Amino acid sequence: MRPGKKILIIAVVIGFIICASRIVFLWFEFSNIYQEEIVTLDPWVRKHWNHVKILTDTLNYMQSTKTILLWTKFFGITNFVPSYSNLGCPLPKCFVTSDRSYLNRSDALIFHLRDINLKDMPTYRIPRQVWILLHHESPHHTPPDLLKQLDGMFNWTATYRLDSEIFLSPIFKKRDKENIYIDNFTHNKKKMVAWLVSNCKTPSNREEYVLELKKTVPVDIYGSCGIYNCLPKMSNECYDTLSKVYRFYLSFENSICKDYVTEKFFRILSTDMVPVVFGGANYSNIAPPNSYIDALAFKTPRDLGRFLLQVAKDEKKYKSYFAWKKTHQLVDDHYVCQICKKLNQPKINHSTYLNISNWWFQDANCYFWSHNLKGHA
Repeated sequence: MRPGKKILIIAVVIGFIICASRIVFLWFEFSNIYQEEIVTLDPWVRKHWNHVKILTDTLNYMQSTKTILLWTKFFGITNFVPSYSNLGCPLPKCFVTSDRSYLNRSDALIFHLRDINLKDMPTYRIPRQVWILLHHESPHHTPPDLLKQLDGMFNWTATYRLDSEIFLSPIFKKRDKENIYIDNFTHNKKKMVAWLVSNCKTPSNREEYVLELKKTVPVDIYGSCGIYNCLPKMSNECYDTLSKVYRFYLSFENSICKDYVTEKFFRILSTDMVPVVFGGANYSNIAPPNSYIDALAFKTPRDLGRFLLQVAKDEKKYKSYFAWKKTHQLVDDHYVCQICKKLNQPKINHSTYLNISNWWFQDANCYFWSHNLKGHA
């Protein structure tokens, strides 16, 4: 090799090393500095600050990617979480997979309770790996024997409970700008109360409550527990059709347990009907003020019925139950977005549910409605 060519190659290598060192130095120096803060006196850095920040953000973004492994299926479905890019999650980014070859490289594992097979649990767990129990149902629909065998396994839970690390229900946030358009929610509605239900015998005893309620106010029952049909069943079209005719909807839960509220309540809030709730949740913690009517706040079903009739006759009072739409909006972040955000926090809560069965069953304080008083379920 000619001496001139050899010198040129050496010079290129040295130049590359210098540039690489410069990049690494800048990355470490500015990785924790916000874009609007230029705290260095280095003239070169101040001149090229935007480029340095873009490079830093890119490197941090690449570094923050976490892997989430779906260990179980979800009611038999393997890939039950859509592609991460389709979830609408803000940064940081995560990678979600059901490929078990990623077990030793995963930051978190998700186990859907209904699909757990104790003989199919991982045999190895890397340090600091987070195991998450996913469960949408109430204690009344939870296999007790299975849960008792899961003590000490899970670090986080993803449920409807407010004390879970991951909260499955949608949340309401105040609008940045007040919505000035509010519809005429009365729409000359002629009917009072609708209820779409298929489970006719429940732990909450809601069906008995409705029988008493019907003695005071008319309730039209749709589905297998009633005489009316609304097609397609359980569809948005069905609820929208009902909202054009009825003033109120019975959003009655099948279980009265701590924090338990199902997606139907949130679906009704997006319609032109006022939800009448019946459950164990503190609805003031999860819904805007004056957006619902709590049946259990009344001494008897008759008292509730009389109140509904009064509200129906007072158009101003009825419309007041929709005023929240001006100031609040429903936000439904996918639980994987929440998991990803927590995994990318500097300090991760890595506690363990040592007695998860007691936490789920005893702490739920479930009961059923009766004519005289609460009954323990």
